[in-house]
Amino acid sequence: MIKIILFFTTLPSQWPKEVVFWKNISSYLTIAGALVLWLSLILFSIIAKKYEIVLRKKTDWQFMIIAPSGILIFAIIKTYAAVIKGFLKMTFIQSWIAYGIFFLSGILSLAAAFRFYNVVKPKKG
Repeated sequence: MIKIILFFTTLPSQWPKEVVFWKNISSYLTIAGALVLWLSLILFSIIAKKYEIVLRKKTDWQFMIIAPSGILIFAIIKTYAAVIKGFLKMTFIQSWIAYGIFFLSGILSLAAAFRFYNVVKPKKG
């Protein structure tokens, strides 16, 4: 796996080596950050599922597990553009699709988190 990554990161380029180096670092960090965010939201939905099982309150955990899927799609598109194709940045169409899906997924994940919060917040009165 490392040989494959090294092959794609050492392709000849018209850009200076420093630019390519920092492009690779920022691309890998972006991909890793998207995967960590996706994983944390999946774990959050698993917690909501356990909460629903134990306390018998509807938490909509199914929606919570589907909502962050756009973040994973963003990471896949970014990986394709940066690692497989070796582009300095995503193409125009890839950017619109990736960031649009990421934004939609973020909004849906936020809505799911607020739904879960309304279920678990203590009742005053």
